[in-house]
Amino acid sequence: MTIKDAFAGSKAEALLEAHVAWLVARWDSEGLEDEVGRRLDAALAVADQLKLEDVVTLRSILQTAIGYASDMTLGGAIPALVGDIATALYEHPVHEKTRLEQLMPDKQFEELLDKVLELRELREAVVHESVSNPIFANLITELLYSGVRDYVATSTKFAGRLPGAKSAMKFGKAFVDRARPELGNSLEDGIKTYVNKNTQTSLNASERYLLDAFESDEFRQVVLDLWDENKHLSVASVRDFAGQLDIEELFVIGYEYWQHLRQTPLYQQLIESGIEVFYDTYRKTPLTEILEDIGVTRDMMVRDAMRFLPKIVRALRKKGLLESAIRQQLEDFYRSDAAAAVLNDR
Repeated sequence: MTIKDAFAGSKAEALLEAHVAWLVARWDSEGLEDEVGRRLDAALAVADQLKLEDVVTLRSILQTAIGYASDMTLGGAIPALVGDIATALYEHPVHEKTRLEQLMPDKQFEELLDKVLELRELREAVVHESVSNPIFANLITELLYSGVRDYVATSTKFAGRLPGAKSAMKFGKAFVDRARPELGNSLEDGIKTYVNKNTQTSLNASERYLLDAFESDEFRQVVLDLWDENKHLSVASVRDFAGQLDIEELFVIGYEYWQHLRQTPLYQQLIESGIEVFYDTYRKTPLTEILEDIGVTRDMMVRDAMRFLPKIVRALRKKGLLESAIRQQLEDFYRSDAAAAVLNDR
């Protein structure tokens, strides 16, 4: 007689079927929430006696975190999914109903502004680099050159009718003489070169002016006034500055950049450092206290379990999978010699 034949019709088989039916009834009934609460309380009672270092090591956490955050290969469908999500977010009607002030209340905006204005070293670096940038200098040169050109043209046209026009023309002639171009260059190039040389002195002085302006109460008030004028706008009105295709492409670019970033030593070392701080802080703390510190309560866990479990149980029961899943967990024991010895089946 085979082991299978010996099990069929035995007390162990009958007890297995009774056990399976009992568990199915408990999971597929109105008492499911009580069952979840009872099992959770038992698990929390055990967790209260265990410290973090009792159940995991720092090395194991680091290996797992880096494995998922950096080493795991993501499927090729992810970029397409990212694009679809970007489209759905862009087209969502909530943008029409949401105002900027709902996302950023006045109090938080002022606090953020004040904090930004406190970043003196960063502000000085930005202003210095901006004023020193050749593009900025060229812009000022073009503005000054345009002003000089238009002034000279106007003065020439109305020289006979405007008071003081003749004196201005003399000044203009002296200026042009000083800006006389080198051989082979046009008068326009010469004037621009002369203006550019004198612009540098003004730019150096303007750096201090800009720094003082950013530190003034007037500048802060200008920003607040600008916020007051625009905070009633909808998110959609801001969103429309970029098209749907632009948003999708930005999401894809951001995803591809993250794919690169997650492979860099910086990314990995920052994750490791953060985990090390967490582990050092909580290594001797009971697991239940860790849950409390991060805001996870027993009621939250029961509520979330009951949000999903009933539908999962019904789906398993409908497809005939619930009983088989439970039986698979119990069957090996009931078929064992240990169970047969207790029940005197063998």
